[in-house]
Parts: sequence; C-alpha cells; structure tokens
Amino acid sequence: MPRSTIARRIFYLFCIFLVIYVLCFQWELLISLGLGEDNIKEFTFGLIPAVAAVTLALALYWENISIASVIPTAIIGISWIVTGPLLNFSTLVKSNTIYLNNIYDVYVGLYVFAIVFCINMLMKQHLPQKTGTFLMTLVQMATLLIPAVQWVYYALYQSCITTSGALLIYQTNPAEMLEYFHSLGYSKLFFIIIALAAIISVFAKANCHRIHCSGLSWKPKIIALLSLIIIFPSFYALGSEIFPECFPIRLFLDTRDYMNRSSLYAENHDAKFAELQAVQLHKPDHPHTVIVVIGESETRTLMNAYNPSHVENTPWLTAEKNNPQFTLFNNVYSCVWYTVPVLEHALTESNFYNNKEFNESISIIDMAKKIGYKTYWFSNQGSVGVADTPITLVANTADNAEWTDRDLKESCHDDALLGFLQRVNPNENNFIVLHLMGSHIEYRNRYPSEFQRFDDGKINEEADFDNTVLYTDWILSQIFEYGREHLNLDAMVYFSDHGSDPLEGRKPDETGFKVLRIPMFCYVSPDYIERNPVIADTLKAHQNSFFTNDLEYEFICGILNIQSPNYDPSYSLASPAWKMKRQDLVTRFGQTSLMDDKEF
Repeated sequence: MPRSTIARRIFYLFCIFLVIYVLCFQWELLISLGLGEDNIKEFTFGLIPAVAAVTLALALYWENISIASVIPTAIIGISWIVTGPLLNFSTLVKSNTIYLNNIYDVYVGLYVFAIVFCINMLMKQHLPQKTGTFLMTLVQMATLLIPAVQWVYYALYQSCITTSGALLIYQTNPAEMLEYFHSLGYSKLFFIIIALAAIISVFAKANCHRIHCSGLSWKPKIIALLSLIIIFPSFYALGSEIFPECFPIRLFLDTRDYMNRSSLYAENHDAKFAELQAVQLHKPDHPHTVIVVIGESETRTLMNAYNPSHVENTPWLTAEKNNPQFTLFNNVYSCVWYTVPVLEHALTESNFYNNKEFNESISIIDMAKKIGYKTYWFSNQGSVGVADTPITLVANTADNAEWTDRDLKESCHDDALLGFLQRVNPNENNFIVLHLMGSHIEYRNRYPSEFQRFDDGKINEEADFDNTVLYTDWILSQIFEYGREHLNLDAMVYFSDHGSDPLEGRKPDETGFKVLRIPMFCYVSPDYIERNPVIADTLKAHQNSFFTNDLEYEFICGILNIQSPNYDPSYSLASPAWKMKRQDLVTRFGQTSLMDDKEF
C-alpha cells in the first residue's frame, strides 16, 4: 500500500477518533447538571480507551466498511449512549427526580459498538450467509433490548425507569406479565410489534451481505485474531467496572440486592421483635413526639456552629447553641466514611464494639414500637440502592414508612419532607425518623436557588457545600419549629452519617479524619428535663466526650430512657454509665483509634 494512502488513512482515523471523543464529551456535558470536577477528570481519561476501541475496529475493516456494516451497529451504540442519560435528564426536568451524573452509559455504547461491529464483520467473513444473518440479528437485537425497554417504559409512563418500576418488574410473574400486555390495548401492542418487526428486517437485510479480504490467504486469519484482541479487552472493560454501573443495570442490581437482604432481614425480624423486652422510665402522661434526623455528608469542622471562623452557614444552629435545652456534641465521629456500614450500625444494636450482626440485631424502630410509640420513617433518599438497603429494611418495620421517590413519585429537595410531618397525629405518642439528602454529592443539586448565598464561581466545591449546609440548617429549624408547635416535641436528635470534603471529592477506599468528623446535637423539652433531670445533666456533662455514630442506637435508647436486655447504657452518652474514653473509640470499620486524629 502506498505510503501516502497509509498516511491518509491514519489521518482519517485520527479525525474519526477526535470527532467521536468531542461529541461524546459534549453530550455528557449537555445532559448533566452539576457535573463535578472528579467526574470530568474521570471522563476525560476514561473516554480515551473507549473511543480507541471504536477507532481500531473501524481501522481493522477499513477496506470492507459500508453503510450496511456500520449503520445497525451505530444505532445500537448510539442508543446506549443516548437513552439512559437523556431519559434521566428528561425525567429530572419534568419532575425534579434525583439525578446522578452517569458517565458509564457512554462507555457502554462505545465498547458495545466495537464488540458488535467486529463480531458482525467476522460472521460476514467466515459463516454461511443465512447462518451469519440469523445469528448476527439475534446478537444485535439482544444488545438493543435494554435501550428499547427504557424507551417503551418512558413512552408508557413519561419517566425513566424508577425504583418503583424496578421493584414492580422484579415482582411480576409470567401470568401478570401477560395480563399487563393485554391491558395495554391492541393499538399499543400492534405498534410495538410493528416497530420490532421493522428493526429486525433492517438489521437482517444489513447482515446478509458477505465480505472478502483481498490479498494473501493468511490475511483473514490475522484479521480474525486482531478482531479478538479488540473484542476480549472490550468485554473485560464492560464487565469489570462499567456495565454494572450504567443505567438501568445499577438500579436492577441494587433492587435484587435489596430484595435478597430484605428477605433475610424479614425472616429474623418477627421472631426477634416478639422476644424483645423493653420498658420506658418516666414516660410523659400526655401525647408527645420524639424526632430523629439523619443528615447526609455534613462535616462539623465546615460548619459555623462548630467552627466560628468558618462562613456563617448555620445561623439557626449557631443561635440555638446557647439554648440550655440544646446540646451540641463537639467530638463526634463517623464509624466509616460511607453510608452502608454506618447506617447498619447506627440504626441497630450492632456496633464495632460488640460485633453483633446487622441481620440479628434489634433496631431503634423496634425499641420505639415496643415501648408504645407509633413509628414513622420519612426519607428523601432512595428506597432501594446499595447505600439505602439497610435503611429501607429498618424503615419498612415502622408503622408508616414513606419516601419522596416512591410515594411522591419524585426525589427532590429536603423541604418535601416537611409535608410528611403534617400526616402525623399530634394526639398520639410518635417516634419519627427523617432521612435527609443533605450535602450529598453533587452539592449544586441539593438546595433551591434561593439558598445560593455563597459563590466562589466553582461547581460542587466549597461554596456549594456551604450552601447545602445552610439549607440543611433551615430544614432542621423547620422540623424543630413544626414539632414544637404542632406535635408536642419532647426530644430531637440530629447526626450525620458521615462527612464530606469538597476539596477532595469521593474516595471509595480511604479518607482522612476530616470526613469522619460529624455534627450531632440533641434537644430536650422543659417537660423532658423535669421528668429526666439526670439524663439532661448527663448530656451537658458529655458535651465534649468523644463518640462514634455506630453507637447512635444506644444514645437514642438513652434519650428514650429505656430499660432492656438489648440496650447497654455503658455505650450511651445519655447515660451516667457511659464508659468509653477517646482511647477506647475506633473508626474506619473499627481499625483506627480516635487518638490518631492529631488535628483535633
């Protein structure tokens, strides 16, 4: 081949690489809100091998490329790139649904193109025409199935597939599926069948043409080998990290995990609850309410109430700091730097000191129910997901459990939870847990525009984090005021699951102490103080004690003044029996002493 021809081909391939790269990058920016610096950095470099796989596949079969060989595969790849992000973004715009920037769908589309294109060309070259056409059409339809299902779902419900939809799909048996298709009506079924038939016919017609490699007899074998060198690494890239994280695969994997764990938790729960013994001392003789608020990703050293030199992002909590009925605990740490293990321990008697298993443990909801409270769980986080499964398992044991994404059909800003409080009967004894979205990444998506008080010109960094803290401060004030004015608030506890460092972003494997330092406060009413003076004095005495949030169950049991074989008061800051010293306390899955935090 002439050198000028080789140079021209390399130039064309380089232009193809550049065009695909730029289009994919711009597409992700277009349909993403608040794409953080960590996402941009990952996408900038992660996109290179994915686009390279496409370019190498085209280069390998350059002499045999035709519209028929490229178009069907391009439709499949573009469908993966476009469908998940677009439908998520559209649903966000229409219904304010939680939106997490997802770069994995783009990777899937590119790698799928490279794999399917090479398989297609191999079949055209080495299999009989009818056999190759049939097999290739099956492969193409299989790879197009998931995007197609998403579009059908969107056409029916004007929404991307949600948690509720995934649960419904998992829980539907074949008979119910047939009944559902019948309920769609003949016109919709006819349209679906016609669309499928059209796609199959187009793919089949494109696949029926054979190709031949000109030149030496060994050339087809070399090309086949090089095709495998493209196919297998692309399969590995998809299977190891990318495909399980794309939409809606991650949603269905989380749903399956939730259902499996839910079954196990439910098997143990009823027997444990029946055997549970608990009594409440000094119980008020009138209807009252206890509220527990679980925050998300708040770091106490980045809050003005704890760090006066920081920007004024906690006006309400800073003002209440001097209220004798409030106690701000100054040395509280998260037991782990991410949600799953934190809440498995914080919500139950399982902690990193007694080594009880989550599925064998009594929860704080169980305790509250056993001593006569009507229990509520209101959440603005997902009802299903890797980070939500232990929460949902416990939450579903409450008398009333509601989620904004499942019950309001949307996930939105935390003020949506305030409406749920109006459903609580003030004439009953109530125990309410509220789970906030708080300062969860991406920060810019976590607060209304009117709380954009701090602005450093950067998205999802320090100023935006401060705005989330400001908004959470307002949410807490509204919960407190509503509880006091309408629900006869007896006590209120707030703690964050873990912290966040807007300068560092997310680190899955390790983190510094900064994101382990979390806020926690407790309010007790004048009537509570009169009934429980020892507990009230103990809270103030332990204000500067060191504490880890895997002991929240014990702390709340202490606030409720419970006596039970399933409550150890020596682990509770609300009890005079509290025995833990700083040197006894551990974080990072029980592997690191709090003594190692040299900054505070």
